[in-house]
Amino acid sequence: MRELFFKLFEMSHFDTGISVTAFSVPHIVYMLLIAGAVVGLYFGFRNAPLEKKKKLLDIMIILLVVSYISDFFVHDFVYADEVGGVPVGGGLNMDKLPFHICVVLCPISAFVQFNDKFRNFLEPVAMLAVLAPMMYLVYPANIGSGEPWCYQAVQTMFYHGDLMAWGILNLAFGIVKPDIKKSYRAAILLVGITLWAKLGNLLLEHNWFFLEEDAFYIGLVENGIIPKWLLMVINPIVFFSAVLALYGVYYLIMHLKSKGSDTPEVEEIKEAATV
Repeated sequence: MRELFFKLFEMSHFDTGISVTAFSVPHIVYMLLIAGAVVGLYFGFRNAPLEKKKKLLDIMIILLVVSYISDFFVHDFVYADEVGGVPVGGGLNMDKLPFHICVVLCPISAFVQFNDKFRNFLEPVAMLAVLAPMMYLVYPANIGSGEPWCYQAVQTMFYHGDLMAWGILNLAFGIVKPDIKKSYRAAILLVGITLWAKLGNLLLEHNWFFLEEDAFYIGLVENGIIPKWLLMVINPIVFFSAVLALYGVYYLIMHLKSKGSDTPEVEEIKEAATV
C-alpha cells in the first residue's frame, strides 16, 4: 500500500520533463483555467438568489479547508526522495504550515464565512484573498518541479485559485461592498499576519511571509543590501498598497458600470461607497 501511494503522489508519471515554471505554457494554461472558472461561476450565479450565492461561497471554503487539511496526510509521499531506487518519505513540508499569508487565510476565511461573530472582518479578508493568491498565481515561484498534472501542482494551483475566486466572487456578487474608509482593517490584519509569521520564523527557523529573506530570494538580506527587520515593514506596506489599489479598481468599475445602467443594485453600491 505504501509503495502504491508513493507512485500515486510522485512528481512525474510520464517523465515528460514538463513542469509549471513562471510564464511557461503549463502556467498560462492554469491561469486561463482559473480565470475561466471564476468568470463561469460569476455568470452562472450572478442572477441567483443571495442564499444560493452564499451557498456557493460556503462550498468553496469547505473545499479550500479540505484541500489544505488533507494535504498534510500525503506530504510524506509527495515530497519523497529516491535513495538507491527505493522511495524514502519526505516528511512535512514546512511551507504548508499556516504562517504564509495565503495559508493563514484558509482558517481566517473559514471563520469569516461561517461564524457570524467574525463577519465584520469579511471585507479585509476578502480583499487579501483576492490579492495574496493572485500574486502567487502570477509568479508561482515554489510550486516544485513536478509535472503539471501531478498532485503537488494540481493541489497548489487549486488551493490558490479557489481562495482567489472566493475573494473575487464576494466582491462581484456584492456580498462585500468595499468602503475605503474601512481599509484600516486590512492594515490591522496585515500587522497581525506579519507578527504571527515572525513568531513562526523565530520558533521554527523558516522564512514565512518572506520576513527572513526577500520573496524573490535575490539575497537582499544575505548580501547586506537591507537589514532583515526592514522586511517586517516593507512586506505589509506592499500588501496594503495593493489593497488600496484594489479599492481603486473596484470604485472605477462601479463608476463605469453606473454610467451604463443606474440599476437599484448599482445605486445601492454607490450609496455604500459614499457613506
